[in-house]
Amino acid sequence: MDQLFSIFNPDWWLNENNSALEITDAVLFLLLLIAVLYVLIYAITSLTAYHNPYPTAKRQHRFLVVFTVLRNGKQVIHSIQDFLDNQLYPRDKYDIAVAATQLGEEDLTLLLQMPVNIIVPDKDDCTKTYAIQQVMERYSPKEYDAVVLFDSDNRAVSNALELFNNAYYSGCDAIQGHRMTENLDSPLAVLSAAAEEVNNRLFRKAHTKLGFSSSLAGSGMMFDFETFHRIAPRLKGDNLTEAIELELLRENIYTEYMEEVICYCQKTEDPSQYYRKRQRWMSLQLKSTWKAFWQFPLAFLQGKWDLCEKLLQWLMPSRFMLTLYVLAGALILTYLEWPLAIKWYVLFLILLLAFFMALPEGEISRRFKQSLWKMPGALLGSGAQKKQTHEDSHRSATDLPA
Repeated sequence: MDQLFSIFNPDWWLNENNSALEITDAVLFLLLLIAVLYVLIYAITSLTAYHNPYPTAKRQHRFLVVFTVLRNGKQVIHSIQDFLDNQLYPRDKYDIAVAATQLGEEDLTLLLQMPVNIIVPDKDDCTKTYAIQQVMERYSPKEYDAVVLFDSDNRAVSNALELFNNAYYSGCDAIQGHRMTENLDSPLAVLSAAAEEVNNRLFRKAHTKLGFSSSLAGSGMMFDFETFHRIAPRLKGDNLTEAIELELLRENIYTEYMEEVICYCQKTEDPSQYYRKRQRWMSLQLKSTWKAFWQFPLAFLQGKWDLCEKLLQWLMPSRFMLTLYVLAGALILTYLEWPLAIKWYVLFLILLLAFFMALPEGEISRRFKQSLWKMPGALLGSGAQKKQTHEDSHRSATDLPA
């Protein structure tokens, strides 16, 4: 057993008898060990109880509530109507704006009949980032106190604005709500819901417990209006969440996480859509990793520790890829030299333990455990569907006349 973990002894690295396989194994194991310990620390921290520290505000602030919709008009109409019907916050203290792109005439007609401001971006095919920028250009910096961002499928709890108002009155300029999956009808939706909850616990709840900013989720977010109005023109790229996080952290603006501000969303149940979204997400993560590699040294020298922690998070593999890397290392070394594989299996078990610690009890956890054995088939089905789509498109291309 001592030989298995000898890589932690400095003298081992000076031993000229170590084989190339042993050295490669040691380097890769230590790199992934850092990532696993990172997840484990936050998983343990996530077990602590959450308490809302913000008392009832003595003032009711003015909010601009923004819904961003790309194509699906009926979905956003339902979300806005639900918001208007159920929010307990005084109606004269908030306005609703809709960033509407590529909507049909029928959907636009229905929106025009609702008490909302419709902003149609000057580009038909635009990103969510550009749509939000177009909305902010329509307002002056001091027109509202705070802005709340929702996606077209979001449904918020009835006291969302009240809770945001309490925290904002206490000095919070950036807040991330608790985004939660509403539909749990398929293994893929359950998988996405479980991943969302793990992210909520690790990168939002646990981060704020240790004094770091909460990660943003892309919706269910509140920002000081003047601050967001200032940074909105500087937002770049397709990833709105990343762009906002960078600008806030560069200005040392702390992001709070409020677990009870639940923002329900819909997860895809279509394997092909799930695969496309995952491919896009992996592409964005690769760009984030490359960006973090270059920006980390400067952030470190400037002493921006909150930004450093965020960049360090981007430098590490995602939870899904980390699991694959550790499991692949264990299986490959089992074939090449099995004694070296034991520490990899230990690392894999530690990682699984961290994930289960970060998965809260409740309906999502129960459904996830029930659907666990269906997940591989669903994921393989998405891959097979992608392959079939690629073959069909290739066949169609070759069948075209010259």
